[in-house]
Amino acid sequence: MRPEIKYGLLTGAGLCLWIYAEFFFGLHTSHQEIGRYSGVLSHLVPLGMLYLLLRAKRDSSPDGRLELADGIWSGVAASLFAALLVYGFAVAYNLYFDPDWIDNALAWKVARWRAQGIAETDIRQQITFFRHANNPAGLLTSTLATIVLPGTIFSLGLTVFLRRQSGRH
Repeated sequence: MRPEIKYGLLTGAGLCLWIYAEFFFGLHTSHQEIGRYSGVLSHLVPLGMLYLLLRAKRDSSPDGRLELADGIWSGVAASLFAALLVYGFAVAYNLYFDPDWIDNALAWKVARWRAQGIAETDIRQQITFFRHANNPAGLLTSTLATIVLPGTIFSLGLTVFLRRQSGRH
């Protein structure tokens, strides 16, 4: 199995477990104030997996070098595999495993917005946006934006870091 596929699937599986744990502990419904921060911490999963991928690629190369383009493209490919797995999980979760979570999350959000005095028209817009963000099309956009884009940036930084470790700039 190509390393990009292996590490992409490991990243995707790690992120699916992370997301499931967030739902299990109510970080997307009753404890959203914590959930805002747990999502940021989830970036540790792809960061760690991309580091392992790129280090393995560098170490397996005959000259012990990792070319900049190779490192970036490997990271992008792994991130795409991870995103596909997470997307499938998110769609299945929203449609089959816990379709009520969106309504529960919105009930919590709407109560907070009303307590803050936000206008009903603005609340309705936020409800529409939230529902769209959690339908299959919206999930595709957000999955690509939150997994592939950071994965590309992480791959660039990690490739530069690993090239410096090997003495090749």
